[in-house]
Amino acid sequence: MDVLPCGHAALVGPSRLCAHLLGSEGGAHVKLLTGHGLEVDLCCPACDPGPDGGAGPELFTACEGCVARVEESWYAAWRGTPELRERPEPIDRTVVEIPLTVAPVALAAVHAEPRSLWLLLTSDDQIVRLDAGTGALTPLAQVTLAPEPDDNPRRPPRRRLHASPDGRFAAVVNDYGQHGQVVDLRTGRATLTLDGGSYHADTVPFSVAFALDGERTLVVHRTDWNRLDISDAATGARLTERGPTSYTRDQQRPEHYLDYFHGELRVSPGGRWIADDGWVWHPVGVPVVWDLRRWVEGDVWESEDGPSRQQLCARDYHWDSPQCWVGDDLLAVAGIGEDDEAMLAGVRLFDAPTGTELAGFAGPTGALFADRGRLYAATPDGLDVWDPFTGERTGTVPGFVPTAHHPGAGELAMPADGVLRIWRTRSHSAIMRE
Repeated sequence: MDVLPCGHAALVGPSRLCAHLLGSEGGAHVKLLTGHGLEVDLCCPACDPGPDGGAGPELFTACEGCVARVEESWYAAWRGTPELRERPEPIDRTVVEIPLTVAPVALAAVHAEPRSLWLLLTSDDQIVRLDAGTGALTPLAQVTLAPEPDDNPRRPPRRRLHASPDGRFAAVVNDYGQHGQVVDLRTGRATLTLDGGSYHADTVPFSVAFALDGERTLVVHRTDWNRLDISDAATGARLTERGPTSYTRDQQRPEHYLDYFHGELRVSPGGRWIADDGWVWHPVGVPVVWDLRRWVEGDVWESEDGPSRQQLCARDYHWDSPQCWVGDDLLAVAGIGEDDEAMLAGVRLFDAPTGTELAGFAGPTGALFADRGRLYAATPDGLDVWDPFTGERTGTVPGFVPTAHHPGAGELAMPADGVLRIWRTRSHSAIMRE
């Protein structure tokens, strides 16, 4: 076996290195995209061609060990352009507009309904139901939330509406705030007052999500910066009573203490898994998943340190980013990288039961949605359609930037200028993976 430029007689590694990294024990580096998928070569910061693509360094082949040692170290930037693979499919770009007589500040789908039923939250905190098939608007409930300080210019409190899958319950919360309320839409009665705690609440969306447990509707909600609980949405009864999860300097650290700021929650389509997009000091964004059924049926500490809890990745200063479930066990996480200053637009796909990263590809940016084997990315210019299993873009809907997904009806929607704009994910003739 020939000796490689790094000085080792070994198998050739997946990336070439600049002269300063040859035979090194690692160190800061820059990733140079080759234009073939996410393949990269690596150079030291002194050889960085810069964001404008100046003359790159001379690169040399190196062994697997040398490349691995460099890859394990911190990297400062991506340079170049990744390969964006295209596989155009027939697509119906028709967007239907439903006139509205109210101006919604938030929107949520009645997921389990095959009809196009939506909940709208008005600026005066009234919840109304829209039947998009008939255009009928029905007032359902009035919400009252405690006032919030508005002193963070980067993340001011923002109203958010969540709906239970069957549309019976709704939660109105302040993202980047402390307060919220759950209401029974059949009676208009508030069943639960939500308080997520004030400690760094302005760094994360309010942690809340609905799930079904047989005939019972559950609401998962933050009750402190590092604690989630489950309550019965109909009665407000707490179902995860357990010991403390926080402590002060003069107290003993609890056995199940969790140093984690809970963020946005997403329940998988089948209701088994829950994903949490939170962070830990210093700060590092750490998306995690765990088994919701185990938490409900067995271990009340499952969300803290249960055996099903999986940490997916860690990204310095990067959280509160798009995610979505692609089927029951596969989570798409936006952003390829380990630091917010060196983050490439794209997605990484993780297996929930094991926490294993299965694939990743560049391209998708903006809010993410998934339906029947396709991944939808709401870019500033319009909707991109991707095949998450091949990493290929299959279509676009220019000018349509949805904010909500209705899985039951197969629709994406956005309110704009007195109408609700709706595009059907199942209206084009491409063959979908089931």
